[in-house]
Amino acid sequence: MGPEDERELVEAARRGDRDAAEILLETHELLVFRACGRLLPPGEDVEAAVQETMLRALKNLERFTGQGSFGGWLAAIAVNLCRDRLRRRRLVPFLPLEARHADEADPLAAIPSAEPSAERVAMARQAVQRLQREVSLLPRRQQEVFALRFFAGLDLEGIASALGVDVGTVKTHLHRAVHRVRGAVEEARP
Repeated sequence: MGPEDERELVEAARRGDRDAAEILLETHELLVFRACGRLLPPGEDVEAAVQETMLRALKNLERFTGQGSFGGWLAAIAVNLCRDRLRRRRLVPFLPLEARHADEADPLAAIPSAEPSAERVAMARQAVQRLQREVSLLPRRQQEVFALRFFAGLDLEGIASALGVDVGTVKTHLHRAVHRVRGAVEEARP
């Protein structure tokens, strides 16, 4: 869907066109699901967070200015909702890297052998655990940028729009997060 199509759908939804609103939300549902799924800890109701994000978007559709993409605006709502939920529970978020859904790749699938040795499986699990730990230790903003980029698939401009920061700030946080996580994974290599 192009930006013009998206703007037309937003305008139609603002006028009360339910079909236009449904198309907009369905188009970006996976993005919101992935963002919430990676920002909320295990056990948190991700589907409820997605639904609440969509409801907030519909209620506040008049606030969408058209600057940036609708997906980025939705991602911003999702990030803020996840922050609120975490703040209420006072939890430190944990970002599991195992595949949660059928459309996500399993990190252990990268092992080349069809039947890996026990040693290779153990090494791979250890690497995934180290990666999980490093991602969970990132500062909150770096976790958000990392999750929106690698798990929700937003581009740099979309992340900047979602978080209300400059693209340069996103690049800085993403660079630092990737550098730190990469360093930890490389340390774990035999």
